[in-house]
Amino acid sequence: MSNLALGVAIDFTGVSLPFSPTDLLNSSVGLLGVVGGFVLLGLAIYFVPKLISVIRAAAGTRGKNA
Repeated sequence: MSNLALGVAIDFTGVSLPFSPTDLLNSSVGLLGVVGGFVLLGLAIYFVPKLISVIRAAAGTRGKNA
């Protein structure tokens, strides 16, 4: 393990992965399809109250600037 700290290159010539980059991309897109709705819901819950307060503040100062 001390060789890894020194930056010695590791030889991966005999290593083969059980998946291809295409398989990895397809799995990632599938996972995003499953989880994406929940991510959007979380973002909406986080940002909508802030957006509403900005709109209310803008509407409250609308007539006072003139």
